Amino acid sequence: MSIGAHCGSCARELLLGQLVQSSDGFRCPVCGFAFAPAYATVAPGVAARVMAAQAALVTELAELGSMTGNRLRLDRTTILDPIADTLPEIKTKQPAMAREHRARWWARDAAAQPTQTISHR
Repeated sequence: MSIGAHCGSCARELLLGQLVQSSDGFRCPVCGFAFAPAYATVAPGVAARVMAAQAALVTELAELGSMTGNRLRLDRTTILDPIADTLPEIKTKQPAMAREHRARWWARDAAAQPTQTISHR
């Protein structure tokens, strides 16, 4: 299982598995940004344990689900919310709003220009 991530500096997508080599210094493989400067030797091991924990959780939930079928329905929020609460909230630009803003900008610019009448004689 892969855990996706984004660099806080160059915003490139990467996988947490790309950061588990302690010799790489827990840095962005693209721009070299240090993700945990004070913990560069420890963070790769923690990242490896996070990936192992995710794989174990997914495997165990699947196994429990295969044993119980629909007779036991786990509450998704009690599984996912504690995980989501440990992650920082990522603020991203919404592409639709950016497109809308550009469309309005072009419309404003076009409306502000005077029109010329071209006559052919």
